[in-house]
Amino acid sequence: MKQNSTREQMPLGPQNIAAMNFHYVRYSLERFLADACESGVSRIELWGAAPHFFTEDRTLAEARELGRRIRGMGMELIAFTPEQCQYPINISSTDSRMRNRSIQYFMNCMEFAVELNAPALLVTAGGGDRDEPAELAMARCTDAMGLLCDRAGTLGVDLWMEVLPPAWSNIICNAQQMGAFFDQIASPSLHGVYDVAGAVMTGETAQDYFHHLRDRLAHIHMTDSDAQGSHMAWGEGIVDLNTLVSFLRIQNYQGSMSIELTNWVYNLSPAPPLRKCVAALQQALA
Repeated sequence: MKQNSTREQMPLGPQNIAAMNFHYVRYSLERFLADACESGVSRIELWGAAPHFFTEDRTLAEARELGRRIRGMGMELIAFTPEQCQYPINISSTDSRMRNRSIQYFMNCMEFAVELNAPALLVTAGGGDRDEPAELAMARCTDAMGLLCDRAGTLGVDLWMEVLPPAWSNIICNAQQMGAFFDQIASPSLHGVYDVAGAVMTGETAQDYFHHLRDRLAHIHMTDSDAQGSHMAWGEGIVDLNTLVSFLRIQNYQGSMSIELTNWVYNLSPAPPLRKCVAALQQALA
């Protein structure tokens, strides 16, 4: 599996750009794939949610077929990112039914990742109730992530973990906490995601992520951001793209960079912001 581990390492360039279907939620998956292909990207991060590809409404056979279709269009699926923020998914929940269902959800999603031929699955830690000690939620998260990492190792799938902001989680909300959690879990299957806009929201920088995660940083959600951390098209926010790309090159970063536009303003006409982001990244990475 782990096709990324065998990919020839190349300097950071336009080939590292990946498109993501989040802001195509009001359009078909076919429309997204066609627009992504037309935009010139060769990599896809698949957001697994309705109406595109929610695993609980799909079969493994459908996953195999979708994977073949993406490859047939000349694109590579770099990760499967099942919806876990808007849906009731929380591996650290105080509710044992929600927690167990969430663990099983990610277990099932790993099986789908294998059939999609996606080398990685994105996960989050969830969180606990604010009127209980955060240590209890962290203990539940540690137990659950240990189970997920064991299964990921068996299947040959990497787990890419992204932090949640403090309004969403009370346990792993920044790069320092994620790095400490990785030290505790000590699994070769677990890697980190640097979300550019998310880091703006938590007052962090790319330097923070590379300092705390080092070679455990596997992926970047690469969008512009306003001061509140809203994921915006490049040129519409406050992030200096050229400075960021220069830093990534100094760090010898060679992973993918996904265009994750979660601001709902882009949902009604998703192609123009996708093209705008691809063009900006291509220019910065040329």
